[in-house]
Amino acid sequence: MRKIYFLYFLFMLNSLFAQKKDKLNPIVVYEKAWQEQNSDARLKIIKTIWLDDSTFEDPSASIKGAVALNNVINEFYKKFPDAVVTSGVKVVKDNYVSWDWKILDSKNKLIMSGRDFARLNGKGQVSKIIGFWNPEATLSESDILKNLETDNLKVVEKYYECLFKTRDFTAMATLIEQGAIYNQAEGLPYGGTYTGFEEWTKMYAKSAEFFEMQIEKDPVYFSDSSKNEIIIYFTLKCKSKKSGKTLSMPISEHLDLKNGKITAIRSFYFDTKQFAEFLKSKR
Repeated sequence: MRKIYFLYFLFMLNSLFAQKKDKLNPIVVYEKAWQEQNSDARLKIIKTIWLDDSTFEDPSASIKGAVALNNVINEFYKKFPDAVVTSGVKVVKDNYVSWDWKILDSKNKLIMSGRDFARLNGKGQVSKIIGFWNPEATLSESDILKNLETDNLKVVEKYYECLFKTRDFTAMATLIEQGAIYNQAEGLPYGGTYTGFEEWTKMYAKSAEFFEMQIEKDPVYFSDSSKNEIIIYFTLKCKSKKSGKTLSMPISEHLDLKNGKITAIRSFYFDTKQFAEFLKSKR
């Protein structure tokens, strides 16, 4: 008799685990949708567990339907393109599921955290999700952008230190994204588009054949953290290797960054024609 009771207990226990797994499945799919950055692929995922009248509410949005939820996630990744969403243990009661979550950046810094409550319809779909934010662990958007701006400036400052002061190309390589693009004015002897840091070093070597350089005025930085871009303005003092003449030329460079690395640089010379003639002139 005891054996029968024990087997019955195991059967009931397995049934409870199976029910919990079934109830958690739509939440697992929901989290998978948040981790998918491709909008079209994400919408397909959402539609498997989201109804036309399913709703989502948090301090930033109140929406209904799969397309609207997909748009919320799209807007989220526009603001935080390198975000990583993580979640804690799920608590299940009847047709409700609750869990804590965190959003981290690419450097594992906390962006925000909170707790979600989901109501399921018992058919493997989500009826409603309400999200609560933890104000003590949530950075404001201005704080997030400020941190991003500071990180980007540090990368750019290190890049120019390697280029003009230490000449440390090994350290510089760690700041450049694979496949990064450098555009130099076509009118210059070393003008053109260079893709990848190896090509960049060839451009640096080619430019060094024409002049010696030093920074005449310290760089001034202008940043737009919402677009992950920095513009730098400085004056370059050059000595032509062909003529021995010197020339000071104001230059600005536009840098794009992503995940703490430089992805593109575009150089603008105050007078490209004058600078090209200066480099080509002979004694």
